[in-house]
Amino acid sequence: MPPVAFLHTHILVVVLFLVFFAIKAVLLLLNKRDTLDRMRSKTKIVDIVLGILILITGGYLLFLYSGRIPTYLIVKIVFVLLAIPLGIIGIKKESKGLTVLSLLIFLYVYGVAETNSLAMNKEEPSVAPITNTTTELPVKKAPEEITPAEAAQEEILNAMGETLMANAKAIYTQVCATCHGEDGGKGLGGAALLTQSQLTLNDRINVIEKGRGLMPAFGSQLTPQEAEALAAYTITLNTTN
Repeated sequence: MPPVAFLHTHILVVVLFLVFFAIKAVLLLLNKRDTLDRMRSKTKIVDIVLGILILITGGYLLFLYSGRIPTYLIVKIVFVLLAIPLGIIGIKKESKGLTVLSLLIFLYVYGVAETNSLAMNKEEPSVAPITNTTTELPVKKAPEEITPAEAAQEEILNAMGETLMANAKAIYTQVCATCHGEDGGKGLGGAALLTQSQLTLNDRINVIEKGRGLMPAFGSQLTPQEAEALAAYTITLNTTN
């Protein structure tokens, strides 16, 4: 199973686990103990399976992660490992305090996962995303301030024909948009925010062909020309230039 499929499976089992836990927490807080006992009895096996799947898929994704593991991800893992037993004990002992504490930790972890930030302050793009296929690399620097590398990068972008860029956009929509978002600002599962990325064209091509973190390598699926065009297209998503 490819890493992206594992990521989606992990997200699905986490959401299901949280839904069941939230329902039980509400029943406990409303003193619906009979209903709670019946639900616990019916979902006992499901809870065990979901818990195991969370650990397996999460552990595998962590194993696949290349490079330095971000601090927010380490904190997220620690909090999840803390919240799961707290939630189980809270529901089993019918402790409202432990259950609410566990629920709050889960909500915080979800916020961290969505924003890739311990402060949950994901930065939104300040301008509308660029979507046309013939967009040139936006440059605000004076001509004398542009480095040779930036000039070469802009020249490559300008040389990309409309057909090639349209094809690159189609490839992006098919294989990249799920995690990066249509506008490059989604950041699912730690995916880079392309609206803010400052990687050069060559660096982007290298990441596309060889992969990084949870992102799989696409070098065997794309031609060098397609990889270059795709890298060029991602540059047009940057809204910070």
